[in-house]
Parts: sequence; C-alpha cells; structure tokens
Amino acid sequence: MSNLLNIGVQALQSNQSALATVGQNISNVNTDGYSRQRVDLVSRVDQGGVYVIDVERIADQFMTQQLWTDLSAYNQSSTFAGLAEQLDNTLASSTTSVSASMDDYFSALQNVVDDPVSIPNRELFIAQAESLVQRFNDVDANIQRQNETVNGMVDSLAGQVTSLATNIADLNGRISLASASNNSVNELQDQRDSLTNQLAEIVGVTVIDQSSGDYSIFIGNGQPLVIGQSVNQVVSLKGDPDATQKEVGVVIAGNLTNIDDEISGGKLGGLLQYRNEELNDARDELGRIAISFADSMNAQHQVGIDLNNEFGGNLFKDVNDLSSQLERITAHSDNNAIVTTARVEIDAVAELQATDYELMVGSQNQFTLVRSSDGQRINLNQLTQETGATTSDGIAAVDQGEYFLATDGSSLSFAVDGIKVTIETTNGFSKGDSFAIQPVRSGADDLSLAIQDGRELALASPLRVTADTQNQGSGVASTTITDRSADAFATPGALNPPLDIVFNNSDPLSYTVYDISQPDNPQVFELDTGSGSVALENQTYTPGSEIQVDGFAITINNQPMAGDRFRFEFNQDGVSDNSNALAISSLQIADVMDGASYQDAYGSLVERIGTRTANSQITATANLSVLETTESAKASLSGVNLDEEAAKLVQFQQAYQASAQLISVSQTIFDSLLSSI
Repeated sequence: MSNLLNIGVQALQSNQSALATVGQNISNVNTDGYSRQRVDLVSRVDQGGVYVIDVERIADQFMTQQLWTDLSAYNQSSTFAGLAEQLDNTLASSTTSVSASMDDYFSALQNVVDDPVSIPNRELFIAQAESLVQRFNDVDANIQRQNETVNGMVDSLAGQVTSLATNIADLNGRISLASASNNSVNELQDQRDSLTNQLAEIVGVTVIDQSSGDYSIFIGNGQPLVIGQSVNQVVSLKGDPDATQKEVGVVIAGNLTNIDDEISGGKLGGLLQYRNEELNDARDELGRIAISFADSMNAQHQVGIDLNNEFGGNLFKDVNDLSSQLERITAHSDNNAIVTTARVEIDAVAELQATDYELMVGSQNQFTLVRSSDGQRINLNQLTQETGATTSDGIAAVDQGEYFLATDGSSLSFAVDGIKVTIETTNGFSKGDSFAIQPVRSGADDLSLAIQDGRELALASPLRVTADTQNQGSGVASTTITDRSADAFATPGALNPPLDIVFNNSDPLSYTVYDISQPDNPQVFELDTGSGSVALENQTYTPGSEIQVDGFAITINNQPMAGDRFRFEFNQDGVSDNSNALAISSLQIADVMDGASYQDAYGSLVERIGTRTANSQITATANLSVLETTESAKASLSGVNLDEEAAKLVQFQQAYQASAQLISVSQTIFDSLLSSI
C-alpha cells in the first residue's frame, strides 16, 4: 500500500512536470529562437514508480552549425548584391552615364569640325566639355560615397560583433553556473544560439561546443572571438596605407591584429568583398578611362593651332600634374624609409591597367610589385637596370620594363604597366617597408577642364600643305606633328625652314626635300639625326611611308609623278582649317586604350559590373533558398507543433488524472485497513 502511494505520488509529480513542459512549449510557440523541450521519464529500478531524469532541449548541433554557415553565406551575397545594384544603376543609367555625356561631347565637337570659325560653336563645345568633366566627377563622387557608406557599416558591424560576443560570453558563464547548480539551462542555450545566429549574419564564424558547455567562437583564419567568458574586441581601423578605406582588426591580449584580408561571410564579409572586387575595380577603370581620355585629347590638341596662331595648350588638366603624381602613392605608416619624394607618373596610357599595386621591400633591396587585379608578382630586380652619372640622370633614363636603384640604395625608380614610379629617401629602404600604388584610382576625380576660352581651341593644323597646280600625279600629302618643341617651330607663327618636296624621276620614283627659306635659291634639306646630318636628296619613294623631318612627319599617298611638287609652310591665319579638329574627333573611335576606344572601355565596364550584379543576385537567391531549407528542417525538429503539443497535453492530463486516482485508491485501501482493525 505504501509502495502504491509512492508510485502514485511520483507519477503525479512526473506528469505535472510533463504538463508544465508542454505548457512552456505552447506559450513559446511564437518565441524567436525557442527550441521545444521534452520531459525524459525514467522508471525506478527495483522500487517501482517513475521520475523525471531531464527536461531535454530538442536541438541538433549539426543542423545548428549548418544554419550558421547558411546565414553567413546568404548575408554576404545579399549585401554584395544590394550594393552592386546601386553601382550598376549609377554607371548604366542614362541620366548619370559617362557614355551618354561623351556622345554629347563628340556631337558638339562635330559642330566645330563643320564650322571651325564659329565662336558660338567653340563656346558650345567648351560648355559640353565642362559637362563631360562634371559627369566623370559626379560618377566618381557617387563611388566615393558608396565607399564612405561601406566605411560606416564596417564601423557599425565591428561594434555589433563585439557586443554580441560579449553577450555570448556572459551566457557561457550563466550556463556554466546553472549547470553546476543542476538548474535548467535550456532557455539560456536558446538565447545563446539566437545571439550566435545574429553574429553569423554579420560575419562568418566557427563555433566549437566545448565539453564544459561553453561556446568557443573564432572568426577570420581562426582568430579567437569568444573563449569561455573571455571576449576579444573586434574594431574598425583606419586603413593603412589607404586611409580612405576602413579595415577590420581584433585585439588579442592587448595586441591589435589586422584581419581585413581574412574576413569572409556575413554582412561584413559582403562589404569587404564588394569593396575589393567591385567598388575599387569600377573606380579604377573609370579613372583609367578619364586619364586616357584627357591624355590623348591633350596630346592631339597640343599639335594644333588656335585662332591666335599659337600652338594649343592642354584641353584638360595634365594627367601628370605634380599633385596628381604625389597622391598616387602612399607609404605604410610602419616604414623605416624616410621618404622625401614619392610620385607616380603616367608614362604610357595604352599600357595602363585598372588596378592598384603593393610594392614590398625584401632583404638586400629586393623589391616585389604585386598587382591586385590578378595577384601577379613582378620582381623589379629582374627588369633591365638603368644607370646614370647622377641619381636624377638614372631616374630620367628609366623607360618601360626598366628600373634604377641608386648606388647607396636611397632612391628607386621603375616603369611597368604604363606607369613610372619614383621613390627617393634620405636613409634607404628596409626589409618590411611597403607602399600602396594607385595610379588610376583618382583619375576621374582629378579630371578638369584647362581651357575656358573658345578662341584658344587649337582646331587647325600648324602646317599648310600646298600641292603645285602643275602636278600631274594623284599624290596627296599630309603631315603629323611629332615634336612641337623642335627647332622648326621655334619662331612663333613660322615654320623654320619651310620645305618643298619635289619628285625627280619615274624609274624608280624618287624625291628631294628642299629648304626654301630663300625661294630663289632652294637648298637640299639636311636632317639632323643626332649623330650627324643626312641630306634628303634622291630618296626612293614608297607610297604611304613617313618622311621624317624636323618636328613633323610627311606622308604622301597614291601615285605622284616626276615633276610633282608639294610645299609645307606654317598655316598662318588658317582659321577655317579644321584638320586638327578632325584628328581630335577621330579619337572617338580610335583604339587608344589597349585596343579599345573610350566608349568601348566604358561599355565593357558597365557590362562587367552588370554581369557581376546579376550573378550576385542569382547567388543571393540561391543562398536564400538553401537558408530557408535549413531553417525549415531545423524548425521541423526544434520548432513547436501545436497539434503535437495538444495531443501531449491530453496524454499527460489523462496520466495526471490517473495518477491522482491511484493516490485516491491507495488512500481508500488504507482507510479500509484501518476500519477493519
């Protein structure tokens, strides 16, 4: 009888606990992150009855780990896709596109070609050039604003990571304390998993569930974030050497470690991936286009003459303006080298790459240049070495594929990929020194118009070519300026000397170049080659080949005849001449950018960004589908099913009532025994 009463009491208590657990599940059916609980009942051995051995939290660690992985992957791809879409809209929209503004620029230039004398046409072209400059500046400003947005988000997310890590470490301590006191830790574990979910949304994490019940959490390449109740702070850092781009670091035992290159997953990983792979690439390519445009336009404009019979100046700001050269290279703050001058010159526009570089100094003045776009490493010591009597001579001698290192190791100059880098120090270079080189990053921001007066537009050729009226052949002569600083142009408004080309005989056809400074006494022209003079007399004629003279080249096409004559003199007051305007206009379709025109290069940029954006959106959608599948699987295991809980409620209610009845029967039997005595 006593045993029957004990069994009833135990059953009553156990089923009461089961009912309480079912009630807890039902009440938390809408609680985020709640894992359903189950009472584990065990029969007492050799004594009869039942007791509650545990209130189990239904969770699968493997599935939870998978959820953290999927959360990180989705948030990284969705963050990347969202920002990439903004960039794609900026570059491709007709209201902000550089391509549309460039079409307007060349349209205005065509009006000038049609009527080079028209001052209104010239002023309209100047206005359209200013509009194009503003469009380049505006697109670059939008990209810089996105960079500032990324910086702000890095600041915020770094703080959130530290805050979440602190709360997880606190829960580690509370769980350990509760476990030691034999109290339930289910709700605390749910809270910890929920915080870890939030952490995984921000950054990729590796979570190890220790035997003690603590979570150890690592980020990056295994940097500890949470170990038991200890937390290492994640911070945003001022970029070094690029101060415009925030980086991520972790403070471990008081030491700051930069983990910017190691972060992946989550919103933070998406931000850094977007900045490194998309944003910087777009700004570099936009800058390369702007630099190529300005440099080629300036080069062609400078070989024409304006309405004042003067050679043209820069149409746009010089791409090798000293301030621009200086801002293209930055030394790392920890360098030992004391730099006096560091500059990057645009040396060959056609070879420019839309990328940045890192120059690293090894032992014994071994220099390595790493190109970011493809990771290629260039050992400068394997380039052709230049020498010079002085440091300045050595630096000046460096051409593409060459380098110069001063004998005392204090100065370095090298030229690759269309750029020429020069670094001069007072104490030389040390192992571990590094420099960030960004040759084209600010190209679009630096672009500005150098001419404001339409009269200064150099639209005419400085040379007038006149075919003799008695010519019998079909020859057509043209000129190309090769050096506007040559002695031939030393006297303003004159060609010194003026030249005639006369074809001598027909088998084989040859020509002689005459100096006609004295028309009544022409002399054979002698070309100074630098190593002596060469008389250009009875030279064999090859159709279309260039005839090099002082400061310009002559090309005669088709078939002249013996006795034909062409005269070359300064194009004084050639205001109606549009030769140079045509040459400038032809740059619209010229392959000035490594086999592509300006608009082809911009179109490729838009296409590349658009393709990456579309791919990132597809990836984000796919990752979302995977995440939803994992969440559904986890919910089916750990989530509360009201129908199931309702059935259990009835089950445990009946068991509870039966247990109470068992106690009642025991009491009745006991009363009967007492009354029979």
